[in-house]
Amino acid sequence: MSLQPESQSADDLYATLAISAEEARSGTSRTLLLPDGRQLPITLPAGIQSGQRLSLAGLGRRREDGTYGSLQLTISVLPGPPETGPATPSPAEEAPTQLSSQAAHLAARHISSPPFATAAQPASPTSSQEQGPGGLSASMPSLPRTWAAPTQRSASRPRGGPWLIVSLVALLLLVGSGLLLLVLHQQQQASEQADATATSAAASASVATRQANEQASAVARATAAAQATASVLTAYPNPYPPGGGQLVLYTPLSDSPSSIGWETGPHCSFRGGAYHVVSQDPRYFESCSNGISYSDFALEVEMTIVQGDQGGLLFRGADIDHEKYYLFQVSTAGLYTLFAYTGGNEAQELTRGLALSYQRGLGETNLLALVARGSSLTIYLNREPVLRINDGRYRAGQLALLAVPFVRGGQVTDVAYRNLKVWTF
Repeated sequence: MSLQPESQSADDLYATLAISAEEARSGTSRTLLLPDGRQLPITLPAGIQSGQRLSLAGLGRRREDGTYGSLQLTISVLPGPPETGPATPSPAEEAPTQLSSQAAHLAARHISSPPFATAAQPASPTSSQEQGPGGLSASMPSLPRTWAAPTQRSASRPRGGPWLIVSLVALLLLVGSGLLLLVLHQQQQASEQADATATSAAASASVATRQANEQASAVARATAAAQATASVLTAYPNPYPPGGGQLVLYTPLSDSPSSIGWETGPHCSFRGGAYHVVSQDPRYFESCSNGISYSDFALEVEMTIVQGDQGGLLFRGADIDHEKYYLFQVSTAGLYTLFAYTGGNEAQELTRGLALSYQRGLGETNLLALVARGSSLTIYLNREPVLRINDGRYRAGQLALLAVPFVRGGQVTDVAYRNLKVWTF
């Protein structure tokens, strides 16, 4: 939170917060109840003046890009209490104002009384729900109730003694009634103060309990995440010779939230619990990547050719834009080829062959794996090695998943990938 000059913005919300003169002198802490139900704790510094505006970033109306405007909060200092001292507000006065559908209000109530800070940081929004339209206005708290003795009239001087006696009796009755009302009022004030103190203590205890529960929940979530990570590392050791390495990537490739970083678009998409790479033009192959580069590593992924001709891997893409990488492709019949692309769409065929362990045909799932260590490259299909070669022209770079139509007589090709793992050495 910071003091800002007055400004107008269509994305901002405007509200007024009323505080007492004593709170303005010594500082105070409040919790604002926003229109969408969020509670925003703020601390007002000592010496704040009536009319000052506080700008709370990120708490205004939601913009089209998903960000939020600011909440412009104007401070209104109420007149000071009478000489007899302020009375504690009753619990009913501390309750937040309920919001109606006709007009949005910003309510403020005391939650606890921590040591006052000189400034408070703006709170970030925790909900993407859009706030209500129109400006906001704070509910004005009731002034402390005080009792005043009824004003006495001055009577005309009587002509005789009986009138004097009657007047004295009436005066005594009035004074007695006033004293009785004063005693009753003081008792009522004491009762309200006790109720307010109990309510404040209960609210403070509730806040402390909630904070403790939230902290315990955060620790539990962090512990569970660490245990889950350790479980994954233990459950998936590198099964390819010579073994070893550290599991640095495991993604089911089932949907975008669980596969952060993988590109999406016309040729790369998540469908049916898999990551699909599609080549619509048989003259070109398509590649989809998460942009991460690896040097010495082992990789394993499930591949299913749903439609068309070939799937495969692009790896050690030292300069993909200028076509410098290795490319492995395998067809529905199990025929495979390994190329080294050397730039300018020039490709050198390194080896080719037929994988006997390959499950042939459309819709069949095969386990494709690669081990790259130094200049040594080994390709596996269904855990069986199909080629080993030494070529040291590219030692590091990006990897990508492929859809590869045949050069001659090729057709639209759709290849689905699942459960990708990468170990680094």
